[in-house]
Amino acid sequence: MRPPRSLRLPPVWVRRLVIAPLVVFLAVAVIPAVMLLAATVAGIVSWALPGRLRLTRVFAMAVFYVMWDAFALVCLFALWIGSGFGLLLRRPSFQEAHYTLASRLLALLFWQVRWTLRLDIVHEDSDLDRAARGLPIIVVSRHAGPGDSFVIVEALLNRFDRDPMIVLKDTLQWDPAIDVLLHRIPARFVTPRRYRRSGAAGGADAVGQLAAGMDDDDAVLIFPEGANATPRRRASRIRALREAGHDALADRAESMPHVMPPHVGGVMAAMEACPRAAVVVVAHTGLERLSTIRDVWRELPVDKRITMKGWTAMPEEIPADVEDRTTWLFDWWERVDRWIGEKDEEVSVAAEQGMHTIRRMRLLDRQARIDWALVATQALLFLGVGFWPPQWSPDVPDAPMPGLAVVVLGSVLLAVSGLHLGRALTPLPTPNGTGLVAKGLYRWMRHPVYTGVVTICAGVAVARGEAVVWALVLVLMVFFELKTRLEESYLRGAYEGYEEYASRTGKFVPFLGRRR
Repeated sequence: MRPPRSLRLPPVWVRRLVIAPLVVFLAVAVIPAVMLLAATVAGIVSWALPGRLRLTRVFAMAVFYVMWDAFALVCLFALWIGSGFGLLLRRPSFQEAHYTLASRLLALLFWQVRWTLRLDIVHEDSDLDRAARGLPIIVVSRHAGPGDSFVIVEALLNRFDRDPMIVLKDTLQWDPAIDVLLHRIPARFVTPRRYRRSGAAGGADAVGQLAAGMDDDDAVLIFPEGANATPRRRASRIRALREAGHDALADRAESMPHVMPPHVGGVMAAMEACPRAAVVVVAHTGLERLSTIRDVWRELPVDKRITMKGWTAMPEEIPADVEDRTTWLFDWWERVDRWIGEKDEEVSVAAEQGMHTIRRMRLLDRQARIDWALVATQALLFLGVGFWPPQWSPDVPDAPMPGLAVVVLGSVLLAVSGLHLGRALTPLPTPNGTGLVAKGLYRWMRHPVYTGVVTICAGVAVARGEAVVWALVLVLMVFFELKTRLEESYLRGAYEGYEEYASRTGKFVPFLGRRR
């Protein structure tokens, strides 16, 4: 019987020759041209919406992800060329190069996620797999919330120095970077049963194939629940257990309110394929409220903390009998459920604090209105430097290239300043209470972000070669001088050590503008 027709996934040639180049084109040509205007519009609209820059956060994350995806594709293309146009991709050295690239890409992605979405990830077990060093591991995790697989894979690569092998839904191949990367390292994309061709491998078979090839530093990642936990799915899974005659397991599943009963097939297949592997059971909290796109939109302004917890079972602790292994897995799942229940109160308190923040931010007091007026003025001056007057007629020969060099210098300064500022970064003059930053560039300048913005605008002025643009740059410099006076009055009130810090640190450039 033929599977039903579906538009779930385009052919490989479309993904490689159309979608992947389109992402790179968007990142290189389209996004830079429209980013400034779109960011301004998003900022203005966000001002009218409840929450902390909700639309601006979405826009920033979307732009970054497209740029990140394009950067990954360029790196993967370079590896393809370096491997003899794909001939040596399966060699161990190139496999390791792809895992190294994946670790760097995920570290970069999570740096942006932490900064944009105010996400904090806490690992309760920093040495989780110490007992299993020198052994392959089977990672068995609950599935709750979007992106939890990214969180675990990033931890395996960068925290535990493991090479993950993953089984994913076939629709994730729509993302060109994921598509290309995971077709070069051990991974499997699985099609749901109703779309699967006759004889095609299912999830359990795919897991077994991966586990059979594990080395000592590898890890197979399995989500036995199969999907994000929802009340409807949980009830359906329990009903399926009863219909299959597993009443005892169904009773146990009903006593676990925070998780869905696990599918045992994939875990059993991995254990059979690699008997010497240890099993690491992973639980996490913090993303339970994010089941749909609407949930993500509603919760986006709220700072999130993801807490990860794991337990390790050595090979000799795992029962040999299949039925005993099923009971053993349910025992672990009850432990996961109890741990989540213990954390539930903590998560609820954090969520209530977040909702309180949203309600408070809806009422813009006088100080907030002043702050936003300054941000809007700054954005208008920035737009004026780039787009007004609309005629482009540089008076200086070959001015665009030197101007571009200055713009690049300013962009680097701006990016490094934002990186050093971390969670303290905010567009508003009022500090957000995350602490005084005096490291990195902030050891030498109190306001390197503004220095970076002025440098970018000066580069644009050099490229355009128009007196009115230089005048706008001077106005922007005066504006930043006035804005920082207000900003520093807030900082002196918020941080006891700011006066001493300002007395030894330059204002916009090192050594100049120190407070006396």
